[in-house]
Amino acid sequence: MKFLLIGIVIFFVISCDHGIKPPDLPEQKTAISGTIFYTNWPVADSLQNLKLVIFKIFPPADIVSEVIAGNAIAYPENLTENLPYNQDSTIYEMELEPGDYAYVVIAQQFGADVFNDWRAVGQYDTTLADSLPSSLTVVQDSVLKNIDIYVDFKNLPIQPF
Repeated sequence: MKFLLIGIVIFFVISCDHGIKPPDLPEQKTAISGTIFYTNWPVADSLQNLKLVIFKIFPPADIVSEVIAGNAIAYPENLTENLPYNQDSTIYEMELEPGDYAYVVIAQQFGADVFNDWRAVGQYDTTLADSLPSSLTVVQDSVLKNIDIYVDFKNLPIQPF
């Protein structure tokens, strides 16, 4: 009997590590995600760079100064990286600070001047009846899904910069 009691105590000591505690929760992201759909790709020499850019204000002054001032975020962040070329679509997820964003755009660098040779080639727009982009609000610890963007290189959106 004594051995049985010692065995039960040892079993409980070994099997109990931290008592009752809530399960570990996955790390929460604050982000947007969606798909970029492409049609009518231009010739390769006009594609210097292709980025997803999120602006806090609309219309923005220009891409480079807005990113430097912290009023816009580019994806991919590294200036030498770009979105993939010559694909039908690209799935993305971009982490952001919570807040309001007025302009979500795909920007194409079409010439050698990284400071000036940019144009909008697609924008997030839920109201196709007008040419204005749709804004969005990013909430802390949530991923805003289905932020899909359509790019038609032969039918560009309004050009704010």
